[in-house]
Amino acid sequence: MTETFDIECPGCGKTKGPITTHPGTVGIHCSCGVSATVDIENQTVDEWQER
Repeated sequence: MTETFDIECPGCGKTKGPITTHPGTVGIHCSCGVSATVDIENQTVDEWQER
């Protein structure tokens, strides 16, 4: 069964999601100018950078 979770933007703290728990990683892009890679398995931000 696929589940979802939310993650907080490491730049501004806004909640981003829902993100599905399928294997792998996804990227998020926030309006504050931060792009981040989300580690699906650990449900955490893997790496992030300001655009």
